[in-house]
Amino acid sequence: MTDFLTHLSDYLPLSPLATHIGITCLFAQVTFTLIFNKRTNVVPEGPWTHLTAFTAHQVVALPIMVVMTYVGWRDWFFDPNKDEEGATAADRIFGYSNPNDIPLSVGTGAILLWDIPMGFISPPLRDPVMWAHHVGMFLVAATMMGTFCKWGNMVGYYYASYYFGVIELSSIFLTFIDFFHPKYEHYHKWLNANKHSNKKPIALKKTVGDANSVARTLFALTFLALRGVYFPYVSFTQAVPDLIEAYKKPPDGVPMWTGNFLIGMISSFACLQAYWGILIFQQVKKTLVGGSETKKPSSGKKKKKK
Repeated sequence: MTDFLTHLSDYLPLSPLATHIGITCLFAQVTFTLIFNKRTNVVPEGPWTHLTAFTAHQVVALPIMVVMTYVGWRDWFFDPNKDEEGATAADRIFGYSNPNDIPLSVGTGAILLWDIPMGFISPPLRDPVMWAHHVGMFLVAATMMGTFCKWGNMVGYYYASYYFGVIELSSIFLTFIDFFHPKYEHYHKWLNANKHSNKKPIALKKTVGDANSVARTLFALTFLALRGVYFPYVSFTQAVPDLIEAYKKPPDGVPMWTGNFLIGMISSFACLQAYWGILIFQQVKKTLVGGSETKKPSSGKKKKKK
């Protein structure tokens, strides 16, 4: 099986590791979809048996986000060799390489072979904005992996641990709270309905509801910090300036368009994250202040008609 997947990667714009990860995610998606299907009778009936593919997608996504976050934080904040003294922009853009990097392999293999197809197959996941976002993520990851370079030169790998790792901390909480978004009617109704006579479902719903409230708070905090603020900072003060400087004289076999593409995509993503951050901040502000101004109480006196 390993030899087959390695051979398969020769026909895909993916590394062997990325191909393994993508196929594994696809296999897990099929397995969990069957488990949550009401016809198999593996699990009791609930919202998960009505939204089988979506539920399976979230179950597969959660551990992926955890792994990407762990590796990203380890390499970005705690790698002693991350900031070498005297390193230039060219060193940071072209001097770091790891074809077996896990976050980049997820960003290419899992997205191409699992996440993007699920956006077409599962109706609840058919969001044109997120589909475009995932296509953009794949193209950025593939460019960083050196897919479009003649000799396979990795481009900007120094920043991969941030863009495909650190920021995914907020995605851990988003993966959970997405279950109970109003657009996923079955889960939303299950969490907010009060028709259970059995104490176990009531206790379960209370626990899930409390976890959802905590996850929403943590999502807002981590998104605002890591994506709304830190993402534009890293992009416009470090990554983009390094790309501009390094591509003044790129190595042989590295097309100039790859630099322009990364500059454009990273800048666009930075603006998008900042925009989403503003929307989340406004929602948090609205929640904290009660959403609307309190109406002044009426004095109860009627004005006399003249």
